[in-house]
Amino acid sequence: MLYLFSGVIMAQLLTLATGLPRIRVDRESFPIDRFTLPDNATSIRENIDTTFTCTDRSYGYYADTENDCQLFHVCLPVVLPRQRVEMFMWSFICPQETIFNQERFTCARPEDSIPCHEAFRFYSLNDKFGQNEFEDRPAQDGATVISTSEENSIETGTSPTTSR
Repeated sequence: MLYLFSGVIMAQLLTLATGLPRIRVDRESFPIDRFTLPDNATSIRENIDTTFTCTDRSYGYYADTENDCQLFHVCLPVVLPRQRVEMFMWSFICPQETIFNQERFTCARPEDSIPCHEAFRFYSLNDKFGQNEFEDRPAQDGATVISTSEENSIETGTSPTTSR
């Protein structure tokens, strides 16, 4: 009896599911999805150009000049097994009345930013990610440059090689 009852319920559910209207959406008709922007991005910028690509770019933040720098993208090349490189891209939109300042890597008012059409000149700043600011720079005036871990151990009285 239990099997018969569950079979009837399953048949009713299948009938209900197949009878519902279906809406087919062509994903290609919405290329903005390629940028993984928030759903309300078009309330900030109505027409979004989706031609930006991370191809042949190094890791970093890139102003999207085709979108008047209201959008910016983070590009991350990842080396997969067998030395295959795959590029990951995340896209962001700056708040209303701001643009991405490629020189400072922040969204700011246009008057506080470099001109958008000059953003490409600052793409090379991305090459500085991961570099030590003090690397290969000699100490001046007899000063000693110490690493952060050494500095922290001086303040706490512990050795940089021991943990607390």
